[in-house]
Amino acid sequence: MIIQQQVCVPAGMDHKKELLHAVYGVYSGWVERFPLACQKGCAFCCTQSVTMTSLEGEEVLGFVKRKGMEKWLIEKLGKTTAAKSKAVITTNQYARACLEHQKVDEDALGGWNFTPCIFLREKICSIYEVRPFGCRSFGSLMRCSDNSGAEIAPIHLTVNTVFTQIVEHFVSDGGYWGNMADILENLIENQASGSTRSLLPAQPIPGFLLEPYEVKLIHVLLKQLYEQSVEKQTFGDLIDNFMPI
Repeated sequence: MIIQQQVCVPAGMDHKKELLHAVYGVYSGWVERFPLACQKGCAFCCTQSVTMTSLEGEEVLGFVKRKGMEKWLIEKLGKTTAAKSKAVITTNQYARACLEHQKVDEDALGGWNFTPCIFLREKICSIYEVRPFGCRSFGSLMRCSDNSGAEIAPIHLTVNTVFTQIVEHFVSDGGYWGNMADILENLIENQASGSTRSLLPAQPIPGFLLEPYEVKLIHVLLKQLYEQSVEKQTFGDLIDNFMPI
């Protein structure tokens, strides 16, 4: 399914954050249906490979400043150079390539680095309440270990991808997408230099990679987003472009 016209997103940061929180809320309610084995202290998925948008980075950085952790964060970021992602396309760019039947290198979205996340403290997330969607979307039906990865239902993976695309879309009017460390480092440096190195411009949704049987579920979730958010226009446009009522 291809969007015929680009869906506009409100330019104000407050509106964007409201849309982001709507995604978090609807996703949190939806994912509760799965008997996930994840629990506090389980941190196998908490690595330095997490990607996010500059909008999510603003949320994290604001939290860090409120907690007086900014100096600590700068020191931590200075030690993560070797672990940063080398993605060359964003999630929405990948989706567009797939929809246009273009061959995409498997490494285009970046390799996986299992170095523990800089925000882990004794296997517990120190920014849990503002963690990006990339972290919120992790889950497994079985306990992970050093020898086994996460086990996830196919529909769970589909919804994760759709919501990741939507979150990227929110900042497609000038925002960025990249590795968590890169985003945070650049947000800090940007205050002085305006640098955006190592980041990729966020892209609008070109379409969703859905099987026919998945369309109805995504339609339902978009309607839930519409009903939850005061800024309904954006989600209403997404519904109209993809799945008219």
